[in-house]
Amino acid sequence: MRIFMFFVSVICLFFLFWLFKNFPYKYTEYFPETIFDKLLILSIIKVESSFIKDAVSPLGAYGLMQVMPQTSEWINKKFDKNYNLYVPKDNIQLGIKYLEYLYELNGNLADALIGYNTGPHASKEVKESAGKRYLKKVYTAYYIYKFLYRGD
Repeated sequence: MRIFMFFVSVICLFFLFWLFKNFPYKYTEYFPETIFDKLLILSIIKVESSFIKDAVSPLGAYGLMQVMPQTSEWINKKFDKNYNLYVPKDNIQLGIKYLEYLYELNGNLADALIGYNTGPHASKEVKESAGKRYLKKVYTAYYIYKFLYRGD
């Protein structure tokens, strides 16, 4: 029984190590003051880019927060900012600013997140299918982050 418990403990430790490695607490120094929980922003980064700072999607979204170039231009004009899409700190701030805008527009987090993923003018069908899958991924990552970093 002791040997069994030892192996179970070792497996649990490896699993925890894997979780911390795959759900890092990175780039939080770049987060501006925001209404959103840091762990939620980390969850979005995890889902969007897996923390690959120069990730590019097939549609052209770029960086940690996977912001589209036209969205970057729009945010910079609308909010009189000068964020550079290709700089990790600015990419994060662009993504957060856009999410705040969508939250204000929609009035709730779920619709803001769906809009972040699908675009605010996507069809109802796209929002229902792709949007719901995206929500599930972000919320799953968020619960894992809350488990790992609950003290923050």
